[in-house]
Amino acid sequence: MPSEVENMFSARESAWHGLGVITDDALTSSEAIIKAGLDWNVALKPLIAYDGVSSYNSGTLRNMIEVPDNYATVRDLDSSVLGVVGRRYTPIQNLDCFDFMDTIVDDSGAKYETAGSLYNGRVVWLLLNLNKEVGVDGDITKNYLLLTNSHDGSSSLKGLTTPIRVVCANTLRLAIDGKTNGFSFRHTSNLGGKVAQARSTLASALTYVDEFQVEMERLLDEEVNDERFEDIMSKVMPIPEPTLENIKAVTRITNNRDTIKNLFYKPEFPTHTNTAWAFINATSNFEQWVSSIRGKSSRTEKIAQKTIAGTESPITQKVYSLL
Repeated sequence: MPSEVENMFSARESAWHGLGVITDDALTSSEAIIKAGLDWNVALKPLIAYDGVSSYNSGTLRNMIEVPDNYATVRDLDSSVLGVVGRRYTPIQNLDCFDFMDTIVDDSGAKYETAGSLYNGRVVWLLLNLNKEVGVDGDITKNYLLLTNSHDGSSSLKGLTTPIRVVCANTLRLAIDGKTNGFSFRHTSNLGGKVAQARSTLASALTYVDEFQVEMERLLDEEVNDERFEDIMSKVMPIPEPTLENIKAVTRITNNRDTIKNLFYKPEFPTHTNTAWAFINATSNFEQWVSSIRGKSSRTEKIAQKTIAGTESPITQKVYSLL
């Protein structure tokens, strides 16, 4: 199976799941877009359908019909069709995305670290180091802003605060109540009028980082004994009564719970044993290291795809909601 990760650059030892090409210095947006192989544009082209076949002398002609209010998004570099969109769709070019990030981060100290594309260019992303670390008891988490943009109409332009735990390179994005950690703009207008809104959201995202620190401390101070661990796991990953029809599923769920239990009782930091923080990291390690190695795609590819889609840690989010 071909790699789904098309291109990528990294400004240093890659912080995002080991993907990327190492370079010596942080890059400007114009340099980053070339390094990542994203220096191309997308154009809207009429969508054509063919209706039947008609004979003409010795050859054949197919009747072409233009599909109303629908267009193909086409990469100018190689004429690849990236998607099909409606008439209100406005392409947001890669360079515009990068320039937009230059504008909103301004003098915040954020630096480009990773950029690339997925699915033959249908989705592009860039990752900025916010230069803001948090941590508890030696367990450090670096914080990034992940910008993603689709050229196939599958999603909006999005920016999300993305904490990455240094010890294991896990993305650990917790849904803290009432805290905004990103922005989203539809492809129906240009980015010119969105700068103020994005800057405001970025300020809120930096506040999210502060709240993340508070949550780390709370989770580390909160004890989770055997009984509470089993109670939460029974709600998050219930084991059904075994039957002939579901025995494989029961075995899989039981094995998964045993794996998480082992990770919980053997945290990376021994002082974290039997804490809610160890519980969160046990499920995160399971989702991003254990379950992600299954299948044909590599773990790094799967995590990149899930992080961009925001689906990297559903079990962890459920556990967090119960702690």
